[in-house]
Amino acid sequence: MARIGFPILVEYARQRREITYGEWDDEIVRRGLGSHVHLAQYGYPAGSIGDACEEYSEEAGVDVPLINLMVVNKGTRVPGSGSQYYIEQFCRQFLGRKVAPERLSVQEKRAIIERALEEIYDFQGWDHVLGAYGLSKTRKKRTSPASKKKRRRPNPKGWHTGPESDEHKALKRRIASEPGLVGLARDGDGAQEFRLWSGDEVDVYFGSVSVGVEVKTASAGFDELHRGIFQCVKYRAVLRAQQIHDRVIPTADCIFATGGRLPDELRDLAQLLGIRFVDGLGEET
Repeated sequence: MARIGFPILVEYARQRREITYGEWDDEIVRRGLGSHVHLAQYGYPAGSIGDACEEYSEEAGVDVPLINLMVVNKGTRVPGSGSQYYIEQFCRQFLGRKVAPERLSVQEKRAIIERALEEIYDFQGWDHVLGAYGLSKTRKKRTSPASKKKRRRPNPKGWHTGPESDEHKALKRRIASEPGLVGLARDGDGAQEFRLWSGDEVDVYFGSVSVGVEVKTASAGFDELHRGIFQCVKYRAVLRAQQIHDRVIPTADCIFATGGRLPDELRDLAQLLGIRFVDGLGEET
């Protein structure tokens, strides 16, 4: 089962997608490689694939990420018990301390696993690993004509310049005093124009949960909204780096909040980049 499932994981890694145990099972059945089994039975083949990655690392002298960590529980989006070793190593390396994985929250575990996923997705040697175990190279997924459509590139001339508008100030104040608007629990007001260690300032920051909010008004055009998504990418990375600096598990996030409706193309982009967004905040309810 591990030999059957390994190439499928590589295919998903190339698409930069994690896979649930149920999806893994469905893929095997859909390809005629096996029949449905109880999902708990995938724990052993997943562990065997992780062992193979470690074995190849030792033999070839190449750091191979543990690709089995991308097989996650549908509900928690966290791998099984096999992820505990990675979590322990992460905490030792980046936080400088021992951490008992079983004492971590699902959010904390997920934050650490996201780091592992990036390593898996970025690794370029999967064909060599598959070949070392006599497994065939995976085929690249064919793209449909629609998926080949080029995304619109932003025009910096459409970015906002000049003084902050009253509309923007009002929406910031509203979010800072009503965190529920962006899906956060009420635990004190957010800080406005919070300065990060990179020198940037995020519009609103809720320190109790380490979440920033980048705000754009209903009058913001496509280019300014596009810019806002990438601002969130940057702020999230900086906030998590600050946490690692302070030896805290990097669970920080940055939410994109807009007064108007986000165009479908930008909704897809935000989802692709893993940016949470809340739109339509300027509309009457």
